[in-house]
Amino acid sequence: DQSYFLCALNQTQLSKLMFPIGHLEKYQVRELADEFELPNRQRPDSQGLCFLGKLKFSDFLEANLGTRPGPILDAFTNETIGEHKGVWYHTVGQRKGIGNSLDPLATARGP
Repeated sequence: DQSYFLCALNQTQLSKLMFPIGHLEKYQVRELADEFELPNRQRPDSQGLCFLGKLKFSDFLEANLGTRPGPILDAFTNETIGEHKGVWYHTVGQRKGIGNSLDPLATARGP
């Protein structure tokens, strides 16, 4: 996922982007990697950021952005149900890492 890079581009830059395999499903890309015997063809999927190496994402964020604790509010009741270390540690819809097991809709909108 190149979202972290793409979000920094303006509309002019985005209009010139080409995604040569964007029409393919992931399994098709994997089949092509096998066919062309690419060295990374057996590499497992990753949810991390490639430039971090072995560094944990949360450690990277803390070192570069610090923490700014705040309340976790239930989207339905506005009740405080927990505390986060900083909004940049989470994405809209994310429930992992915030403690309580929530209904998916409870995290469906951002600040």
